[in-house]
This record gives sequence, structure tokens and C-alpha cells, in this order.
Amino acid sequence: MRQILLLLNISLIFGELISPYNGALLNHTHVLFEWTQTPEATHYEFQLSEDPDFSNPILNIEDNSLIIIERDVIDWNGTYYWRVRPIYQSQQGSWTDPFLFTTGSSLSSSTVDLVIDDQIQPGITVFGAFFNYFSAAIDHSGREIWNSGENDLVYYSTSKYGNILGCYLMPGSENNLPGLEMSFEGDTLWEEPNNEFLHHDLILLPNGNYLGIVETSSLGPIPVGSWTSSFQGLGFQADGITIEFPWIGDQLIEWDKDTKDVVWTWNVFDHYDMQDYDQLGGTWTEAYISLHYDWTHVNAVIFDEDESALYISTRHLSRITKIDYPSGDIIWNMGHQMSSNDINMGTDLGFSFQHSLQKLENGNILTFDNGNLAPEFRGTDEPISRAIEISIDGSDASLAWSYELAPDLFGFASGNAQKLDNGNVLLTTVGGGGRSLEVDVEGNIVWEGLYNLSLPDGAVYRANRISGIFPAAYSVLINNYMESEGVSGIYIPSGSSSISYTIMNEGDHSLSLSCQISDDEGWFNSQNVDLVLEAGMSEQISFNGEVTEIENGNAIHLLVLPINHPHRSKTISVEGYTTQLNLDKRPLPNSYTLAQPYPNPFNPSISINFSLEKDQSILLQIYDMKGQLVSTLIDKKVSSGSHTSTWRPYNIGSGVYFIQLSNGNTAQTEKVIYLK
Repeated sequence: MRQILLLLNISLIFGELISPYNGALLNHTHVLFEWTQTPEATHYEFQLSEDPDFSNPILNIEDNSLIIIERDVIDWNGTYYWRVRPIYQSQQGSWTDPFLFTTGSSLSSSTVDLVIDDQIQPGITVFGAFFNYFSAAIDHSGREIWNSGENDLVYYSTSKYGNILGCYLMPGSENNLPGLEMSFEGDTLWEEPNNEFLHHDLILLPNGNYLGIVETSSLGPIPVGSWTSSFQGLGFQADGITIEFPWIGDQLIEWDKDTKDVVWTWNVFDHYDMQDYDQLGGTWTEAYISLHYDWTHVNAVIFDEDESALYISTRHLSRITKIDYPSGDIIWNMGHQMSSNDINMGTDLGFSFQHSLQKLENGNILTFDNGNLAPEFRGTDEPISRAIEISIDGSDASLAWSYELAPDLFGFASGNAQKLDNGNVLLTTVGGGGRSLEVDVEGNIVWEGLYNLSLPDGAVYRANRISGIFPAAYSVLINNYMESEGVSGIYIPSGSSSISYTIMNEGDHSLSLSCQISDDEGWFNSQNVDLVLEAGMSEQISFNGEVTEIENGNAIHLLVLPINHPHRSKTISVEGYTTQLNLDKRPLPNSYTLAQPYPNPFNPSISINFSLEKDQSILLQIYDMKGQLVSTLIDKKVSSGSHTSTWRPYNIGSGVYFIQLSNGNTAQTEKVIYLK
């Protein structure tokens, strides 16, 4: 079973490596390295090597934050070692013990035919492949930099906050493609209940809930047509009147993000007329074979927050519908007119079997016109796929821009069109083995990526250009962080004083953060600071308080919560002292070391080694990803020397856990993975 993974809000211990954790297997070659702050360090030296002795590092750089994202030198099927050391004003610190990680195998066979560097939209192109069920991302050169590993994931889209929305294959189940939100690092952030068959799309609403397209059904007639005798041969009346045949339609369902209860629905059987059906695209011939009629086949849904409206693409009716939310009333139908005369506009646009929707800043609608019925609707010699931008003025719809693909790139199904920030459009088609083309407004191709997928074993579903795979990468530095004779912390004079931090957004997206401070002595009275950091920006935040003089340290905790990425929250803890650290009035903490537990990942047990320099009372505890205590292994006074404790999990699920050793003053934490 897939787990919903949330990072534990742990106190960061200086001088430790965090990510990638030791022994990690990565499904990406763009890698985020993170470590903890060292008191008094001005910056850090980072090394990456393919050799454990670092005799010939492939990367040696200096950085003044706690994160480095490396995008160039790491390859698939590799083994890498990394380490960090602090640099002080007058000397270098010691290297950390190195961490090891490996990269998995590439899943795609992507190549690039054309690239004009100065005309393309920066970023990476992420795509999903149906039938062989995987997703991957490539850079402008066609080099694969991320894939879904063993998750059998099909990419639908990237949320506005930079996470994946898609589905994964669950073989043998009735509803075998449950939808989910997932980070590019593999954390499952939300999964739909899977009570119905969800298909084609899942979106995140502004209220935090999720909305998807699910299958629904009702009995209906078999209309009279060229297929009539075939159905009568099966024993049906097939007279266009008798209610006798299963029609498959679609329903929009909104789930509460927390409870997963259904809180809103919209059903095509309640709003579309069953007089309207595809007469030309062969869907009734398919119904004769499958013994059910795929009536609407809604394949895309988007939400416009400004208008509080949903837009859906209904493939088999060659129709785009705008729906008022939450009333569910249809505002307009656009596309091919049918028997009901329910189409309000756009009958002359000629799009057919379209796939994907995007609402542009100018109010226009961009869609990928698959063009299955282009000969019938547009008079072309053969089916032609195209991207079209539709301008809407009241009850009038007109073509604002279009780009036609070559006939050999006709995409009979799936595909999409995306307007990029630079004004270009990225088109994706199953034609030609699956590919994406970036074209400018004049129709010039400036980039062409080939996915080299062949039907029936592989077909590209959708692709999008995104800025990167790390939407919530940020550092938090404690300003004036010091150490003296083994005691670390900050000096805060008594009276009206402040503490400050520097927060750096090192990810690929804008980041909204909520920062809350608390402390054991009540100096800062649980203050909050909210800020928005654009990618690459940093900001200093301060908290003012009334500081009372104390003999020992006061534990101060800063919780930093990325509003749209709560699984990336951090708690930064530091001791505050009202006397200068170098006056030797602070008690020295009892010294101990928590070694790397092994084996990691583990099953059925893991050995935890630690050493104490003197007799002391310690706590050895296990926490889950939500910060909840799982088990206490040791809670007593332990003699000095080396010790080993064994953890044998019982009645818990697979996932990430944290082993924490503490003595009441400080704590050390190691991340482990339990596999069942």
C-alpha cells in the first residue's frame, strides 16, 4: 500500500548531512544536497566524488547556504559520495563523514531533434507514458533527469505549486488507476479514495480540495445508424427509443482534502442531452465490440479562480463546456452542434476529439485539437492535429491563433498544448512515436523532443515544461550562531532583545512561508512572520521579545511551514543565552555520538550504535514521519562507552522513521527506512 509521507519536524543538529540520506537510491540526476548549520561558519565547502576517498572529486564548490542543487555532473546507474566542511573566518573545519547514494536506471529513450537555445522556454519537459506506465523528465538536450522509478506513474500535470498530479497502475483492482498528488522526490502527498474509476485528470482546487473525472453510467437507447443491424443481430431493439444499453458517462467529484469525503459532484447525465452523441468517429462501432457506449469521454478539467468556473473538454461530443461553481449551471457549450441544439458558440471552429485545456491570462482558451474528424468538420484531406487558441467575447468564439502539425504527426488520442511564459506553445502528440514541439507565435519550431514510444506498448499522454523538480528547497540560517568550548547557541542580552534568521529560497518556484517562534521561557510569546520568497531570493526575519536573565540556556524553536508544501516544514532549534558564551559560565553538555544505524533500509531489525563519554541519562526513541512517538528503546542512566540497541518494528507500516538520541540538553537524529 502506498503511504502518505510527511517529513518530521525535527531539530537540526549542526554539522550533519541531511539529504540525500546515506544509502539513498535516487530516481533523478538533478540532486538536492542539504546539511545542517555549523556555528560561526561563514560558508561551506562541498565535494562530490565517485570514489570514497575523494581523491578526484567531480565537484568542489563553496556555498554560503545549506543547500546545493546539482544539475550537470550526476548520471544514471552511478554511485556517488558527498561531504561538507565548514569554513570559518580564519580556518577550515573538519569534513563530515561522507554519505553514499546511488542513481537508478533511465526509463525513457528520449532524444531531441532541434533546439534553438536562445528562443526556448527555460526548464525541463516532464511527460507521462500510457500503456507502459511511467513518467520522466528531460532537459533541452533530451537527457533524462528524472523518472518515476518503480511507481508505474502516469503524469497528468504539475500543480501550480510544483507537485505531480497523476495516477498509478494498480493491477488486479476494479479501479486500477487511482489518482494522487506526489512530489518529484517520491513522497505521496494525497491519494483519492478509489471508490470510483478516476481517469484523465485530477486537479487541486484553490480551497485545498481535489477534483477529478470519474466514470459513471446509465442505461440509454441505441440510436439508429449504420450500426443498427449489428446491434439487432445481438438481440437489441436498436430503435433509438428503447432504453436497453449501458452508456458510460463522466462525473466531476470534489473530495475534501482531509477526510476524502465527496463534497461536490457534477454529472453529465444531469446536464447533457442523450440526443447528442458521436455519429462520425466510430464510437458506436466500438460500443458493438465492448457492449457499452463510451458516450462523453471527458478528458480534461480546469478551474478558473477569478470566475469561480470549471471548464471541461468532452472528447466524444467535440465540446468544451464552462460550468459555474458551485451551482453546477452550464454557462456555455462550445463546439460541434448536435441534435439538442445546446451549443452556444464555436460551431465554425471545427475542433474535434480535443484533449487538454488551459485558460490564458488574456482570457482565451488553449486546447489540443486532435482533429479526428477534421475531414468532416474542416474539409481537410486527412485527420490533422493542431493547437488552437480560442478567443471568447460574450457569446462569440473565434480562432485567435493556431498551429497545425504535419499529417504524419496526427495524434488520434491524448496529447496537449501548453502556453509557455515566453509566449511560445508546447504541443504534445502521440504521432511520430510521441513527441513535443515548442513553436513560437509565428509557427517556427524552436525545440522538438522525441519520446520514441510506439503503440500499442507506449503512448505519450501529456507533457509540460516546468521550471524544475524542487519547488520547496530552502535554507534557514540562525544569525550570530556561536560555539564556545562545546556549547553552541546565540547570545541574547536581557531586556528588549531580538533573534534573527536568514531564509533563502533555493528552489524552482515562488515559496510562501509561515514562520512561528516559540521558546521555553516565553521570551518571544509565539510570534508569527509570513513572507513570500521568489526563487533565488533571501530575506532576514526578526522576532522581538522581552528577555529575562537566566542561568542556563533557553531552547528557542522556529517552525518554518511552506504553506503549499507542509511536508517540507522544518523546526530549527537553538539555545539562547543571556551571558556571552565565551565567559565559560555555561555548563558543558554531556558528550555522546549516535552512529549511522545499519542496515538501512532494513527488515526485520536495525542495529543502533551509540557511544557516551561519561555516565548520563539518555532517551533513545523512534518517531514516524508525522512526528509521533513510535517506540522508546532506552529511558535511563547509561554508563560511558559504546552501546548497541536493536529495534524490531512490530505492527507498523513500511516507510521513513527517525531514530533520536537525546540527553535532555541536545539531540541527534538519524533517518531510516523500514521495508516490509
